Amino acid sequence: MNIFESLGYEHQLISDALQFARAYARRMTYPGAVAGPDGQALAGFCRSFISQCHQAKEFNLFVRLLQKGHSEVIAPITGLHADHHRLDELAAALDAAWQCVQEGRAGAYELMAGQLTDYAALMQAHMQKEERFYLVIESSLTPDEQAELAATFGQLDQETLGTGGHTRCCQWACQLASTAS
Repeated sequence: MNIFESLGYEHQLISDALQFARAYARRMTYPGAVAGPDGQALAGFCRSFISQCHQAKEFNLFVRLLQKGHSEVIAPITGLHADHHRLDELAAALDAAWQCVQEGRAGAYELMAGQLTDYAALMQAHMQKEERFYLVIESSLTPDEQAELAATFGQLDQETLGTGGHTRCCQWACQLASTAS
């Protein structure tokens, strides 16, 4: 699997988790809703897997392209990087909303549902932009450069998620996909 297939696979896992997040957000607005552990797990997945691991991989890819002097990628990368910052802010807001749910604050379920919905919408649109961008840039990197980035991606998995963490996140997202409907 090359780095673009790897990122695409992660996009599919993230999309599965987002599908579950949207269903979870709808359930949180029902009268008598009970949050359960899924809200904390979703917030953690957005923070750890997406913001700290997946987006770090993309950042490394973006830097490599800029180092190669591809000036045509500056505008798309700038937009994608801005999305990453907004997604990081929304991930922090998810953590804060989950804390409100845990503390039993009034309106916390609606706050959490809104944060999940906002995050899912931006992330889905962001991934579509990235997929189009990957199609354009895939031939810009040599096989050696892709291999070097693949090694960096593996190192990022280890540093951000720990031993076996990437596999656990992937399994968790697949498990969510089966319960999202």
